Amino acid sequence: MKLNRNQLKYFAIICMTLDHVAWLFVDGVSPTIGGIMHLFGRLTAPIMAFFVAEGYEHTRDVKKYTERLAIFALISWPAYSLAQHGTLPIIWFSDGGLVFRYNQSMIFTLLMALIALRVYDCGLKKWAKVLIIAALCVISCIGDWFVFPIGACLLLHAFKDSKKKRFIAFEIWSFLVALSSVFSQWFQIGVVFAPIIIYFLYNGESGSKKPFHKWFFYIYYPAHLLILGIINLIV
Repeated sequence: MKLNRNQLKYFAIICMTLDHVAWLFVDGVSPTIGGIMHLFGRLTAPIMAFFVAEGYEHTRDVKKYTERLAIFALISWPAYSLAQHGTLPIIWFSDGGLVFRYNQSMIFTLLMALIALRVYDCGLKKWAKVLIIAALCVISCIGDWFVFPIGACLLLHAFKDSKKKRFIAFEIWSFLVALSSVFSQWFQIGVVFAPIIIYFLYNGESGSKKPFHKWFFYIYYPAHLLILGIINLIV
């Protein structure tokens, strides 16, 4: 059975939700079940990075695409902070102290990846491109899944003319990322399955082009974080 873009994105969204639910509610109750949920959750970032690379190559207006990611990265910031820390990004204390939560969501990191793709194709000298992309990697460290989507998108774009080479490069990068943390968190191995799923199951078709499918992920991402964050505060 082959999956189109919409179906693969919905699959990634389900995996992401399982992952976030496990972090907030399951790990302390059942680490084994939580680990399995995280295993599925590792599929989301690679799949979304793949579609950022695809979107960059096929979008009619890359500037609007960048603006859209930037807007939803900003919208997702307080929701991500609430789910991650139980607080909004900026916290005032009664004694006048201030805490600033700078951590950003995965959409922020995907935005850095999209900007890196634009830099890769711009007319700057090679050394300037390297410096800017390196800076974007450093900036992405405040985001979820830092650096990984940038490397994935650049490799997917660089090998866009060969499906086989594209898959091999994507798989090697995913394996290296998984290897860096799999010894402390076994479920990180799930990252390596995402390129395999895309290579063998993605049919290259978009599916329905109704606006609902285009906007669902953008809206669902901050909305589900906000809901989970509020539920976590209540319970």
